Amino acid sequence: MKKLFERIMDPAFYTMLFGDNARILRAKKDMLESVCKLFSERFSRSIEGKDVCLICVPNRVELLGKHTDYQGGETLLLTGPKNFFALSAPAADRTTELVNVNTEYGSTSLKLRSREPEMLTEGEGSNYAYTVAKRLLNNISDAGLSRLFPGDVKSVFYGDIPFGGGTSGSSAKLISDFFILASVNNLLSDDEFVSLVIENGKKAGLKMGSGGVNDFSLALSMYLAHHENGFDFGDLKGDRGVGTFGGSEDHTAIVLGERNSLLYCRYCPTEIIKKIKMPEDHLVVVGYSGKKAEKTKEAKLKYNRLSEEAAAAVKQLNKINRTGFDLLRDFFQGQPPGEKADLAYEQLSGAKDGLRLAQRAYQFFRETEVTEQAVSALADRNISAFGKLINASHYLSKKYLRNIVAEVDWLQQSANELGALGATGFGAGFGGSCYAVIPENQCDGFILKWKEDYFKKYPQYRDAAGFDVYTACGGVYWERLRFK
Repeated sequence: MKKLFERIMDPAFYTMLFGDNARILRAKKDMLESVCKLFSERFSRSIEGKDVCLICVPNRVELLGKHTDYQGGETLLLTGPKNFFALSAPAADRTTELVNVNTEYGSTSLKLRSREPEMLTEGEGSNYAYTVAKRLLNNISDAGLSRLFPGDVKSVFYGDIPFGGGTSGSSAKLISDFFILASVNNLLSDDEFVSLVIENGKKAGLKMGSGGVNDFSLALSMYLAHHENGFDFGDLKGDRGVGTFGGSEDHTAIVLGERNSLLYCRYCPTEIIKKIKMPEDHLVVVGYSGKKAEKTKEAKLKYNRLSEEAAAAVKQLNKINRTGFDLLRDFFQGQPPGEKADLAYEQLSGAKDGLRLAQRAYQFFRETEVTEQAVSALADRNISAFGKLINASHYLSKKYLRNIVAEVDWLQQSANELGALGATGFGAGFGGSCYAVIPENQCDGFILKWKEDYFKKYPQYRDAAGFDVYTACGGVYWERLRFK
């Protein structure tokens, strides 16, 4: 078994996860060293055994497919280089502690009980730890696997995913909390737990073997999505989740990401359609506006509005067409997406709340069309066409979802003026980030100018905004290492 110190000092470890961008690799090593230092100071005498689990959980960029996953749509995903690192080990004192290296976010502590975790202190994101622990405890209990009840753990973690940046920081936090508990308690290598997740994945409709992905990893990605949205997963009952009615794309990218590849996926249930290589001479650059897309109560209402409007459009289209479909995806079968968009708009415009529902359905089908065309453009190495489709996606969100804030819209327009092949806001919206596709040889100058111009326009975000190259990175990684 490798020693923790050896792993931290091994350059090949970081390259395996994040590629060969020197700036990214330096930042990752610094992060993990900070985690190790604090873990040693805080917990070296309060853990059981000699081993620790090292966990790396990345973020994601939704390249295309905005607000389509929870209606069975398709998305094109990039697994990003921002991440959470965590070290975790069994607690000697029967109290779970999750300590953030960034002290301004506080620490979370709780005690794991048979069905209801007992919260002791609540740091930033404590609701994710509570949600994961409660769901795990209840699902394991209901399955009659009480021997697998997770014990308390000690953990230190650190993340550089911008809070409220639209790059799945909240989903990455939830997944990180799951792996902190599951890895230490040997769930991820336990045959009964692995079988439990796979079999309920089949009951949830998963097609095993999708995209050449390991069955457990595929099922686990969807199971973790159901931790977040609170839905049942096969026979594994859900709870309230964290309050957002989202789909599975974040968890798909985070768990199943592959270095140097984009994931083209379909949902409800999750399916990996294909893996696609980004053109080697172009890069994705993400500009985080500093305007947080926070999951506050008000923000959740805005986000959930789009999900609820889609569900209402399904209900109304079923009434009009005398059908019984569950998802927008299933209407007007045999028609191309563009014609589906026009048909849905025409049918819904005259119904109650017609314009609002018509626009929501129209965006879904047009975004599906854009995504399919973009995948074809990448297959043909037609990066110019790909860029134009990215711009079209931004327009659809701005006009029909009404979730593009002024700061993100400015970043999109500025990127195009500076020579990007295309740019779009992405994620849930109502704040967040914009990404641009640019020639690799223009990267440094583009980022510098994009950032300078943005701070001239919005100086109030100078301390919060960020501009970074996003290479396609690997998905969740964990291993057991010798600590003592």
